[in-house]
Amino acid sequence: MPLLAAVLLAQSPSSAALTHAGGHPVPTITAVRVEHPPTLDGRLDDPAWQLAHPARGFLETDPDEGKSPSESTTVMILYDDAAIYVGARLYDAEPSKISRRLGRRDDDTQSDVFYVDFDSYHDHRTAFEFAVNPAGVKLDDLCSNDFFIGDRSWDPVWDVATAIDSLGWVVEMRIPFSQLRFPQVRDQVWGVNFFRWVFRKNQFSQWAFKRKTETGYASRFGHLLGLHDIPAPRRLEVLPYTLGRGTYDNPGAGNPFDHGHSYFGGAGLDLKYGLTSNLTLDAAVNPDFGQVESDPAFVNLTTVEQFLQERRPFFVEGASIFTFGGTGPYIQFGNTPQYFYTRRVGRAPSLEPEAPTDGFMDLPTHTTILGAAKLTGKTPSGWSVGVLDAVTAREQASFAAGGSVWHEDVEPLTNYVVARVRREVGGHTGYGFLATAVDRRDNSTPLDSLRSGGYVGAADFYHRWANNEYAIYASVGATYVTGDTLALRLAQEQSTRYYQRPDAAYLRQRYDPRRTSLSGLGADLSVNKEGGNANWGFALSTTSPGFEVNDLGFQRRTDRAAGDLFVGYRWTKPGRMFRQASIGFDPLAFAWNYGGERIQLGRDVNVFGQLLNYWSGNFFVYQQQQGVDDRLTRGGPAALAPAQWSAGATITSDTRQPVNGTLNAQYFH
Repeated sequence: MPLLAAVLLAQSPSSAALTHAGGHPVPTITAVRVEHPPTLDGRLDDPAWQLAHPARGFLETDPDEGKSPSESTTVMILYDDAAIYVGARLYDAEPSKISRRLGRRDDDTQSDVFYVDFDSYHDHRTAFEFAVNPAGVKLDDLCSNDFFIGDRSWDPVWDVATAIDSLGWVVEMRIPFSQLRFPQVRDQVWGVNFFRWVFRKNQFSQWAFKRKTETGYASRFGHLLGLHDIPAPRRLEVLPYTLGRGTYDNPGAGNPFDHGHSYFGGAGLDLKYGLTSNLTLDAAVNPDFGQVESDPAFVNLTTVEQFLQERRPFFVEGASIFTFGGTGPYIQFGNTPQYFYTRRVGRAPSLEPEAPTDGFMDLPTHTTILGAAKLTGKTPSGWSVGVLDAVTAREQASFAAGGSVWHEDVEPLTNYVVARVRREVGGHTGYGFLATAVDRRDNSTPLDSLRSGGYVGAADFYHRWANNEYAIYASVGATYVTGDTLALRLAQEQSTRYYQRPDAAYLRQRYDPRRTSLSGLGADLSVNKEGGNANWGFALSTTSPGFEVNDLGFQRRTDRAAGDLFVGYRWTKPGRMFRQASIGFDPLAFAWNYGGERIQLGRDVNVFGQLLNYWSGNFFVYQQQQGVDDRLTRGGPAALAPAQWSAGATITSDTRQPVNGTLNAQYFH
């Protein structure tokens, strides 16, 4: 390997080739390989750091946008064959006041924080974020779609050391290349940005500066140059496991399935293999998710199932590639379907039989995942790819009554497949396709109530123009489900569509108890002005009555055509009283079902303001006109939904103070 070399920093504010769409110069930092990497001890006294040329020039986003922060920051980057190293000196005139609270990984600890974000794909859409507070609490985030809010359930393996001294505090990070995804080319160019949060001053600064009124995230990063001849990471991880589990409780009187104790043993294998530097294959055989945080307890009295967050590592990593559609930052329709919902795989059995009279039942809590494989990453031609295939086992419930014991199927052997491809062009345009398939092997009469197959095909598109100030988003999807007449009758009568409604002639014409298939269409379209102080957005969304994605997706209802108009204005520079403020107005939010019945027509106003002393307040008013509720009677005739309105206010004190609070009040009529 070459001798130790210094990190070189080159900034070209006058170069037209190195400017963002909005005209800002793109800062660049150049790193070279080191023979002897630094030791992570929070001291920055290794020879490598002493030779480095630090990057400076941070600018504030808050509280005074565009000004130099009161506390300066310098950052250095080194790398070797295995990892990239980030060192940061965060100066502070009052080190004793640095906030350094302990907390769990990925928690917002109300502390000072240093962030580094890498767009290693350099697609101007994706950011791998690594952050730490002075107490050493890690935060990592996988951001996609050029948006700053990402997936914190992504937990890569990396090391960090921090220390507070008389000058402020210090960060040293080691991030293995195996945890990042990048093209396999000799000369790498990555996007990069650094951020700093000084908690006690509410001071947020960044190296590659972006104004609050500008859109985008990764597309606004600076450039990291000088990465040459990075060998393909040896990303082979094999994790076999054996498991033993025992439970003990008081035995149920007369219950042959409850002896007061139960024992379980199992074995399995998790594998991760880097096919290339930016394509990863994950596989799991009989995976064990016993170490995953449990779902919160809830009582659901509605006809709509509870949406649950995914926490299983196999499904979390690389999940951003499977995201689909969207209508931009201002308008989100509550009933828009999610085409891929990973919690369908390994869910509780679909059938929930009743225990026999004067008898007992033993029902599995979940379906066993026999095996799963997932390919995620990016091809050299620029296509983002995600493919997942999983097989779950046949599950049976056991029954006992009158001295007899028998078993019934509650879930068939099932195969789940999802494939997603997406391509970005020029950083301003993207398009993609999604397909899902669910196939059930039904060999039991009780399982006739389950659909034998569910299939989805969809496409999405976005385009931004005028320095990313304006954007259009569009998506369209088609679904097809098939099965026994019993399964399709239940599908027609379930709460997402209620074909049996006696007062809905347009649905009764579709209702056919002899059906063996059902199909539908869905689409979304929105046009937004996202940049600048003045913003607006207009969106339309529709799903036909026969649309069905719940075999491998998530949807609450179909049979709706909706629209929304939003206009707003934001003040980002401090004035005589307010530090920042915004007002948003939805003058028209509407929805009709396919029978022409108005199920929503409302409007609302939302006002936010933050005072110079960091106290803030929010006020809203919402008004809904009279319409119909075609879900209230759960398959019966539509009910009248009277006009209503509500108002609310929230006041929040200065969150920098040791004691702070929020006061909230709402009124409904």
